[in-house]
Amino acid sequence: MKALLNKEFKLCLHPTVFIYLGLVLMLLIPSYPYLVACFFLCNAIFFTFQTSRENSDAMYTAMLPVSKAQAVKAKCLFAVIVQIIDLALMAGVMALGNLFLNPLNPGGTDRSISFFAFAIILYAIFNLIFFTSFYKTGYKAGSSFLKGAIGVWIWIMVVEGLMIASHAVLESGNTEIPFFRFLHEYVDIWPATNGAWMVQMILLVAGIAIYVLFTVLAVRISIRRFEKVDIT
Repeated sequence: MKALLNKEFKLCLHPTVFIYLGLVLMLLIPSYPYLVACFFLCNAIFFTFQTSRENSDAMYTAMLPVSKAQAVKAKCLFAVIVQIIDLALMAGVMALGNLFLNPLNPGGTDRSISFFAFAIILYAIFNLIFFTSFYKTGYKAGSSFLKGAIGVWIWIMVVEGLMIASHAVLESGNTEIPFFRFLHEYVDIWPATNGAWMVQMILLVAGIAIYVLFTVLAVRISIRRFEKVDIT
């Protein structure tokens, strides 16, 4: 597995991975829907899978003394490592941004622990849809990415839309809607109270659990599907 993972990083990694990792700096843009920054890394993973297909990586890997299951695990693990690096960079940028800038963001999610949880779930959704669709054939990267992108953008619009709505409702002076008050006081804010810390840590743990569950499920389904694909 170590050798296969080494192959992924040395032979398959697309240069856009480095470019899109740098887009974590978008978290410093005022009044911006920050979850959009996560979508760009999904693009980089797509480009890596597409480039691997164009370079006949599946055929090359088939000539190595490894199983199809190992090949799938290595490529999925590569994507997971890139996502974890992106999340780590986002955590650093969030801390830096909140140190020097206003953490409140009327244009969407604030730079908070909740945002981190939402970003983790975004990657979980992408992994489940993209991996399982791609390995159904082993070569349809474009249509698989389109499916994954639709799932990701639905999640972005729901989350960012709710946070924008909570800001707008409370700024209008209407504080009688419990749901939006809860979002504003406990979810979409840098936690300053014990209640907000508890809610956001629960969201973070739930996000991590969803990521692990969806990704493991995606790998298992992908292996089962790829075993049936004739790559000769």
